[in-house]
Amino acid sequence: MKRIQKLVACTAVAGAGLAALAAMPMAAQAATVEARESMRGPILTNAAGFTLYIFTADKKHIDHCVFIEGIYGSCPAIWPPLEVAEGELPTAGMGIKSKFLGTTTLPSGAKQVTFKKHPLYTYSKDVGPAETSYFGFPAFGGLWYGLSSKGKVIK
Repeated sequence: MKRIQKLVACTAVAGAGLAALAAMPMAAQAATVEARESMRGPILTNAAGFTLYIFTADKKHIDHCVFIEGIYGSCPAIWPPLEVAEGELPTAGMGIKSKFLGTTTLPSGAKQVTFKKHPLYTYSKDVGPAETSYFGFPAFGGLWYGLSSKGKVIK
């Protein structure tokens, strides 16, 4: 009987500990930028293989998307910035030189990853890795393009 009581008590304590862990927000991880092959040659992607984009309305180290609201929603909701966790630096993955990576500070204080000073974004409508069909897409007062691993715009 004592064994069963101890087992029940241990299970309750373990369950409470797991519930507390599940309730805690997961720590963000460092953003990784890598080069992956696409239909248009090697392009920048995130660690999951999804295309990273630049916005022609941006200036070097300045994200203009964050300030734009459109008829279809906010720019950052549709083109989310690639962010790095607080206190972390972006990571250079396969085919990327770390000297090209940096960050810029968003109005919220979050850090957005840059590549050769261009703020980087993902696209919420991409359906698979290394998508290129949205290169040259006009939205929010600019065009969205991919980048090569050398920082050249891919149109």
